Parts: sequence; structure tokens; C-alpha cells
Amino acid sequence: MNHLDFDVEPAEYSRPADAWPQSTPSPKPPKEIPPLRNQSSSPGAAQALVSLVMLGVLLLATRFLVPTLVEEIRYAWHRGELRAEYESSGEGLRNVSMNSLAQAYQMVTQRVGPSVVHIDVERDLTEQERELAVAIRRGSGMELPGDQGSGVIVDDQGFVLTNYHVIEGGSDIHVGLSDGRRVSAEVVGMDALTDIAILKIEANGLLPVRWGDSDKSEVGTPVWAVGSPFGLDRTVTFGILSGKHRATKAGTRYQDFMQSDVAVNPGNSGGPLINSAGELIGINTAIVGETYRGVSFSIPSNVAKQVYERLRSSGYVNRGWLGVALDEVPESRRHGDDPLIRGALVRGLANGSSPARNAGILPDDIIIAFNSQPVRDMGALMRMVGDTTGGSTVSMEIYRGDSTRLLDVEIGMRPDDLKR
Repeated sequence: MNHLDFDVEPAEYSRPADAWPQSTPSPKPPKEIPPLRNQSSSPGAAQALVSLVMLGVLLLATRFLVPTLVEEIRYAWHRGELRAEYESSGEGLRNVSMNSLAQAYQMVTQRVGPSVVHIDVERDLTEQERELAVAIRRGSGMELPGDQGSGVIVDDQGFVLTNYHVIEGGSDIHVGLSDGRRVSAEVVGMDALTDIAILKIEANGLLPVRWGDSDKSEVGTPVWAVGSPFGLDRTVTFGILSGKHRATKAGTRYQDFMQSDVAVNPGNSGGPLINSAGELIGINTAIVGETYRGVSFSIPSNVAKQVYERLRSSGYVNRGWLGVALDEVPESRRHGDDPLIRGALVRGLANGSSPARNAGILPDDIIIAFNSQPVRDMGALMRMVGDTTGGSTVSMEIYRGDSTRLLDVEIGMRPDDLKR
């Protein structure tokens, strides 16, 4: 045995295990890797689907529940408003003194009472009319309604305002004052179209009523009527203003009545309608039927004052004239967005020369404005023209075909022979 080999062999055998040459394993064939799936796509699609479903449910809830909810909120708000009004009015009523309210009514009466007069009218009657008057007096103990009326002092110089129909045809007129004096009266002027008349009395120490503005009087406000129904001097009745711009079958287009529920009876005609400030806002003129039925009519103070001033200055009313035949505008031809402003339809023109013809107004025109003021209806235009002094030039807007035109019109004087 070769010693040298022996020495070598142990050295080889003692080599660390990891020093021995390693056999390289044969490579394995690569595994086929399946295609990767988007792990987040499936949960995202589900989430989108859920969101769509929730959105649909929300839309359906909005469609069916929101209107109900809004309605409930609206009703709740309205109920809250009603409850607030209910509670506040209850509190207010507890604080109202009926004595104070009664005193306010009494003060209105005391303020106006000295200005109200009783008017007695004697007429030249036929024998038959005189026998009828005697029979009525014996049967009722009262005067004929046509023989008496009421009036109101509007100037401390002795001017008294009343109705035309109260003194019409009177041969002798006497006025009874609040202090008991009885004086004769003269007629200053009369205007049948507005049923206004002015008397003049000679007396001192008179207390005139204060003029009010009927245009500012609102429907629903309290009003008082003072007069002599059936000869009962200075009777006071109370009510509210029920309406404005009324027309009656017995009236004319120039009157433009105010309506109230104040008790007015024969003998109240010519007496004042008073507001809560003790001001004159109307002249009591007419009722529905022979006796009071809850509907009374008064000439607005603004109309009465204008007529009064003209009668006092000249004894007559210089009323304007246009020279047209008018009619109401049918619904099919109404122009504009406001149903209360209808205008007036021109049906025809007066024969010969007339202010309307001279200005170029034609039949079938619709007059919609007078001096820049909207024309509410036919009656309103008649009052506008009538209130204009003859000889004045005004602008009128008309609707012709499908366009509007502006015309200058010189208003004429109303002929005396025209009907109402």
C-alpha cells in the first residue's frame, strides 16, 4: 500500500460535506400558469349593482314619499299659522275692553252727528197723490218716503250735500239741524247722472263733516250710516264695507257705487257713510228692494266731492263727451294678462262730427287706456270721460287688429239731450 496514497485518501474523505461536488438536477418542465383573473372586478360589479338598486329605491321613495312629505310640511305650517292666529286672537280678545269699543263707536257718532241734517220736501201734488199721502200718514203715522231724506253739512258756510232724488220736484225744502233749528234751503245745483244735489242754508255755528278718501277705503273695514229712516232723526247703524265698483239697475254708469251691509231704509238717502276716523266716505243712496235686505249702496266720496265742487262753482256739471257707442269687451277679444282690465269696445260713432271720429277712432276698436290710466270696463271709461272737462285734450290707447295705437283726443262737452 502506497503511503502517499493513504495520506491523500484520508484528506479526501475528511473534506466537508458541502465541499463535495453537487450533482445538478435535471430541470423540470415549467408548469403552465393559468391566466390571472382580476380579483377586484367581481366585488366592484356587485357594489355598482347594489348602488344602482339603492338609487332606484331612493328615486321611487322620492317619487312617492316626497310629495306627501311636502304636503304634510305645508299643512303643518298652515296649522301652525292658524294656531298662532287662534292663540293671538284669544289673547287679544281677553285684552279688549267692550267699554272701550263702545266708546269708540260713540265717538264716531258724536263726531258726525252735528253734521247730519234731516230734509223735508214739499211737492206740488195732484189730488190723487195728496189723498194717497194722507192715507199713508193715517195708516202708519209716518211721512211718505219721497217727502223726506237726509243730508250732510260739508262746509261751515251752509252747503249741504244730499241726493238728487231726495229733492227732485220739490217746491219747498226745509232742513232740520242737530241742535233743533229748522231753516229753509235753496237748491244750488243738481246732477241727475250721479244723483247728487247741493243745498244752501243760512245758519251760523255749523259743524261740517270732514271729507275722507273713498279710494283708500278697504273692503271689510267698519262703516256707519247716519240719517233719518222713516223720519227718525239721526239714526245710526253699523256694518262693514262689502264691495266697491258696483252698478245697479236703477243707477247710471257715472255712479260707481260702494256696497255695504249697513242698515239703510227710505229716509236714509242723502245721509253720510262714515269710516272709523269719522270721515265722509260715501253718500247713502240706494238699497235692493223696498226695504233693507242687507245690501246698501253709496256714492263714493271722491265722486261726490268732484260733483259738489263743480255744482258749487257753476251750478252744473261740465261733463266730457267722446261721441261713441260702447259695449263690454267679450272674453274672446280681451287684451292683456289682467282679467280685471278689459277695456271698452267701440260699437259705433256718433253721427256727424265727434271727438272720437275727429281723432281717428273706428268701430270695433278697443280702448284700453285713458290718459295713461287702464280702462277697467265700459263704465269706467264713461266715468273717465265724464270727469274730464270739455275742451281738454287727452291721450287714448286703443287696440286695433293685433297692434296698439296712441291717439290724442280733444274731449267735447256732453250734449244735454243725451240719455243717461
